[in-house]
Amino acid sequence: MDKILRRVSMAERQVARRNKYRQQRIFSIEKNKRLQEMVSMRRQAGYELGAAVKARHEDLELGDLAPRRDVSKLDSFGNYWGSISTERAMLQVNLTDEQKKARGAWCGGSQYLCIAPGDRVVITEGPYKGKISTIESVKRDTMAVELGGNVSIVNAKIPDFMNEEGKPPVQQIKSVVPISAIRLVHPLADPETGATRDVIIRELKPVGIMHDRPTRRVTYGRVVPGLNVRIPWPRRERKVHEDNADDTLRLEVEERTFVPTLLRPPVPESVVDELRNRYSKFRTRHTPEYVARIEAEEAAKRARKKGAVDEMLLPVQEYNREMRALRRERGKPQLSEEMLDKIGEVVAKSRVFRNSKGAEAGAAPAAAAAEAEVETLHEAVEQLSLGEDAPGTAAGENQPKTSA
Repeated sequence: MDKILRRVSMAERQVARRNKYRQQRIFSIEKNKRLQEMVSMRRQAGYELGAAVKARHEDLELGDLAPRRDVSKLDSFGNYWGSISTERAMLQVNLTDEQKKARGAWCGGSQYLCIAPGDRVVITEGPYKGKISTIESVKRDTMAVELGGNVSIVNAKIPDFMNEEGKPPVQQIKSVVPISAIRLVHPLADPETGATRDVIIRELKPVGIMHDRPTRRVTYGRVVPGLNVRIPWPRRERKVHEDNADDTLRLEVEERTFVPTLLRPPVPESVVDELRNRYSKFRTRHTPEYVARIEAEEAAKRARKKGAVDEMLLPVQEYNREMRALRRERGKPQLSEEMLDKIGEVVAKSRVFRNSKGAEAGAAPAAAAAEAEVETLHEAVEQLSLGEDAPGTAAGENQPKTSA
């Protein structure tokens, strides 16, 4: 069974390693694609800026002889004069989490964005700088907003496959504005004069963040840091949901059609194999019959291995095994009364010898006699443990080697 568990863990590590390598490749491909798109947009903007400067100088120098530029002639980027691509107008570029966070840094970041549809904002960058408009929608994937009114309208080249017959290839569309290029406009009271006027708020911060687990909604407020002024959210019109004939009734949705019990499994056993692959290499839960069969195979393999090892024993090893088996059958040796008396005499002599404080010359013979008694006692105990059938034989494994 351990072999199966090791195989499962090895397969999981291999899959994790392949997924990690695949994710790294996908990340590198997306990163290169994103960089190429941004570089292309920057080159296009630089080209258009240079062309506009050149055209302005030509118009000043030539006057009435200045060439007409509003003709159907494409530039090196495939755009007509005075138009940009739809990708650039709608900012269709994949951004990283860091770039999204940087665009919305002034209003709480990309996670807790402190602007919503209905807010009045002012454009701080671009050709429409200083214009005030209302947010119609917020695009969190590109961290941009769509503004209402006649703000941020540009000339864009419509692709050939989208352009209808009879319409010009250049049309006016409403472009998006990045969140970093707008600021909130909100009426605040002047603490000195008390007059209420529109103020440009350059920084917002989320407060009171609450997570509702049942509905998976996040609610929070927004304040102006430093002033501690709470900015209310714009009012939203409640959506009216109309019931149709094909809609499911709430009574049918909340009806319980399955009640689990302990008397039967939730699904039939035949369906379990369809839901979970029976022969998958990632399977960790097995039936008792399969576990018993695997354990029996492992036990038989160990028995075969042990039998092969027993066939290759040396004569000395076989003799030592027989001696150990005999000693296990005989059991632990028991001391007789004579041996206990002898042990008591040796212990008494050793105590007398330790307590005596005689001269060194007289103490040495007594110590030698005590050691001799101890050696005699050890030999007696060894003879008793080996038995009468092996006189003069040591209990170690190496003693028969010398006799052999």
